[in-house]
Amino acid sequence: MQRITRDHIVYSLDKAHTPVATIDPGSELCFETWDARTGSITSERDLLDRPHPKGPNPATGPVCVRGAQPGDALIVTILEIGLADRGYTGTRPGQGVLGHLIREHRTRLFDIVDGQVVFSQRIRFPVRPMVGVIGTAPDGDGVATLHPGPHGGNMDHTDVRVGAQVHLPVFVPGALLFVGDVHASMGDGEISITALEICGEVRVKVDIAKGEGIRRPWIEFPDRWITTGDGPGIAEAIRMAAEEMAGFLMRRLDLTADEAYMLLSIRGDARVSQCAEPSMVAATARVVMPRLAGC
Repeated sequence: MQRITRDHIVYSLDKAHTPVATIDPGSELCFETWDARTGSITSERDLLDRPHPKGPNPATGPVCVRGAQPGDALIVTILEIGLADRGYTGTRPGQGVLGHLIREHRTRLFDIVDGQVVFSQRIRFPVRPMVGVIGTAPDGDGVATLHPGPHGGNMDHTDVRVGAQVHLPVFVPGALLFVGDVHASMGDGEISITALEICGEVRVKVDIAKGEGIRRPWIEFPDRWITTGDGPGIAEAIRMAAEEMAGFLMRRLDLTADEAYMLLSIRGDARVSQCAEPSMVAATARVVMPRLAGC
């Protein structure tokens, strides 16, 4: 299995980046990833009071997938997420949903012991590993790893975890796949802007869906489908994800627009993924629909 080491990192998803490896469809590989501050947070004295000089959320890659062409989709199956033994989080005055309550910068480091986050002597809970940044190169200008979009990027969906099949649009020959920004745990919304940021290793299998022709990433599990959206606010992000799911149901289940709308309202779940404030990052959302009997 090929390993893409974390010294191959970038701060944008861009077709101008030279591929660090080329793989065949069906290959498995492992991406080593840095935390969101590229390893610069080593103690609780290291505050989040200024931007990292190169940018946040470094992504490892890109990897060229042989035979991938515009109009295809990559299917990236998340097989395993390994975590370092310590991660960090922090708060910043005025930032995040509750930033108005915060008076000073604060950083905390948390150990990972036997698969649990040791929050304090009294509080510990199981890790919930997920991948914050995953995407392909856009056809136009590159997009900083801080931002989400049709290419994927910093979507921060907690469903990008072990067992997920992430469908990503292909915009350029070879697709150029990037992976980064692993979290040991993140609550939906990431309301302080910072999850439990940690270095990781992400083992994936990469396939091509020829001619899938998708406009945006979507996520598949054996028991459910998930569509994604982003926008300047959470309402716009939910609307986009819902429109994507409505179209998906119309195609997959041969429904009319009215029928898809009804089914979404009766059984679909709209979930917040990223709602951090202020809006330095677009809000992201997803809509989850179970695979109903007969589907």
